[in-house]
Amino acid sequence: MESIGNILYSIINEIGKEKIQTAITLNVAASKQYIQMIIDRCNVVVNLSDENVGSLCEALLHFMLTTRTLPSVRKVTIEKMDLDVVIPNLHTLRNFPEKAIVIQIVKDSQGITKDQQKDIATIQPNVHNIWVITKEPASGDYVNYTAESGNEKNTSFQRRNFHDIIIDIDAFLEKTNDRSFRFFH
Repeated sequence: MESIGNILYSIINEIGKEKIQTAITLNVAASKQYIQMIIDRCNVVVNLSDENVGSLCEALLHFMLTTRTLPSVRKVTIEKMDLDVVIPNLHTLRNFPEKAIVIQIVKDSQGITKDQQKDIATIQPNVHNIWVITKEPASGDYVNYTAESGNEKNTSFQRRNFHDIIIDIDAFLEKTNDRSFRFFH
């Protein structure tokens, strides 16, 4: 079976990487449409199990962060805790946690455990700045982004649709007056 990453990038290439990049650079709201379109197309090509959804969301998030030139640190370990993504950087997380987001991508149906949540909270004490991506809604004291389609009617601050994540990151960075250096394509 073809890997999720290969499927994702073949779909991105079909749509047009530069087209996506231009649209998202001009208007961050376009990311919502492209994320949903890409997930829908992947869903047609491959059965999206919990693990596949997690891998797809992780690769798609990395692509979108790069495309929108949003500052991030990916795949880091702090105090023996593996973190998937930190926005905008580790310095901000350590010194000004209220101005940083920790994003965890769950690749099973369990969500994150209470122990994992407690460990993350030692690094990021603000639960509103802990964002967890899952296939379906999961319970916990964090903001939960789900890739499940048809989730529109259940969105709130705590429950969000994955296709909103780039808009939300952009808004968070704007609200916190982030001035991190960004590379422009």
